[in-house]
Amino acid sequence: MTRLIKNEIRQLVEGKKMKVVLVIDEASLLRIEVLSELHTLCQFHKDSKPWLPLIMAGQSTLIDKIMYRASAPLASRIVARSHMEGLNRQGMCQYLEHHLSLAGVKTNLFEDGAITAIHQGSGGLLRKANHLARGSLIAAAGEQSMTVTAEHVRLAATEIF
Repeated sequence: MTRLIKNEIRQLVEGKKMKVVLVIDEASLLRIEVLSELHTLCQFHKDSKPWLPLIMAGQSTLIDKIMYRASAPLASRIVARSHMEGLNRQGMCQYLEHHLSLAGVKTNLFEDGAITAIHQGSGGLLRKANHLARGSLIAAAGEQSMTVTAEHVRLAATEIF
């Protein structure tokens, strides 16, 4: 399979003069065996031809997986790394207000305690914050509450995580 893929890449680059990039989202979910073989797929003419640059995106566990000995050939080819930090509490507050405004809501539905609970429960990570916020809005609606409290966030967290 690797040979077939590399032949296709070679035809695209040499024959059709195209630039090819391999982008792997959620790369942190890849098995170590896959990571250990990715360098083979990206290697052309003993690394003298950079025909298939690789961009991987994933959770922080991706860094841990790349540090395994089996992933060393791939790790040695990494040119640049970037790490996104989670939002701070103020950023989380602005993020929630922004999404409420996108939904047409003009007032902040989240009490201060709820914002803190979402921030702490998500670690500032947006995907987790979205799940907690959505779940806590559902919990508040179930109680016919006009605002989301820290207790609603706690209920949402028990349902989601």
